[in-house]
Amino acid sequence: MKFATRIGIFLLAALLCLPLVACADVEVTGVWENAAYTSDQTLGEGTKTVTVVVTAEEQSLTLTLRTDKETLGDALREHGLIEDDNGLINAIIGIEADWNNGGWWWKFTQDGVMMMEGADTTVLADGARYEFTRTNSFD
Repeated sequence: MKFATRIGIFLLAALLCLPLVACADVEVTGVWENAAYTSDQTLGEGTKTVTVVVTAEEQSLTLTLRTDKETLGDALREHGLIEDDNGLINAIIGIEADWNNGGWWWKFTQDGVMMMEGADTTVLADGARYEFTRTNSFD
């Protein structure tokens, strides 16, 4: 095979990999070092599909959950995504938000609007989008 052909094949392969780089994992530093997931995931099987966006340290990933659970809290627990204490979410996908250690908490929104209820009482609607953003009250 000619040298020019080899170079052309190499360049074509590199070009085809560009979309994969654009969808790369979040940078695994800081709080993301303990994260169970660092790239978008689809989890479970069920009749309802909801989207959960997790944001911490200006990085985000999207989890698509398929479930038959009635509430968001139950769906998150079903997939082992949260650690909570009496309904207060302490960690999502292994990323902690500890109020007692620096004033961190999880801001919970639906389509960008702050929720007035918790995940345990949020009834799932097929196609809904929820966001959890690690937030510091002292910033």
